[in-house]
Amino acid sequence: MAQQSVPLGTWDEDPDGASILLATGRARHDLLVIAEPAFLRDLDQVWGRPSARVRLSFLPGVHAPSAPGQEDALMSYERGGLGVLVARGRTSLYEGESVRSTTALARIASGARLRAALLVTRATPLRGSGDVAGGAAPGQVRVVSDHLNLSGGPLFQATGMVSASWDANLTERLGRLRGVSGSAVAALVPGPLRPSPAESRVLASMGADVAVTDSVAEAMALASRGVSVSAPDLPRCPGRRREPRTGAALLAAGLRCRPGGRRRGAQKPAGR
Repeated sequence: MAQQSVPLGTWDEDPDGASILLATGRARHDLLVIAEPAFLRDLDQVWGRPSARVRLSFLPGVHAPSAPGQEDALMSYERGGLGVLVARGRTSLYEGESVRSTTALARIASGARLRAALLVTRATPLRGSGDVAGGAAPGQVRVVSDHLNLSGGPLFQATGMVSASWDANLTERLGRLRGVSGSAVAALVPGPLRPSPAESRVLASMGADVAVTDSVAEAMALASRGVSVSAPDLPRCPGRRREPRTGAALLAAGLRCRPGGRRRGAQKPAGR
């Protein structure tokens, strides 16, 4: 018997974050963190067992990560009465996923009354920006303060023009942490190839410090819905086996974020 197609939105959308409530048993999370497990080693040691753990792909429209080093895992913690949602993996456009899929977690989580989100990403330093030519030390963490969308498409779907930006207060707070050395402008590129030397020079001339293949779209989808967002970036360093032990400190700073007021009603048209 032929199967009937399911209308778009029936199973792939969850604007109120009900699936997170079902998965974790918690109605509200204050902070969302998206990071690969290697960056969360000290979190595992300091915070211990989560209150709940489910497959990330349990959420509607979210696909299981397939890239090396990522996990299909979503964890819920309680710290000082505040809820922290930690995704230990993500999908990227170069894996063949759609924008709708790569931003699904951001759209769902924004319905769970988030205050802030930290999206930890790997970044490729650009020649000519100062990072490679005697600038950033290998493995140091910086925080994205702005971005260039060079992915060749929209960051996320919307019904009209919207305004969204990185949270300056959260970026400044994270920048003061030990192990974090300032801010960076990130160029979002489609991947999977890292920028060539010529491309790196062009991107640097446009004001970019690093190139990334993820986090920007998810962050702006969250910001357009009133969530304070920031993205610590860790330069890719071939041969480096251990990551900076700053994960728990970054999360603690995110929990202390006090945004000036969440914009309910989601995506506001730009210019109003």
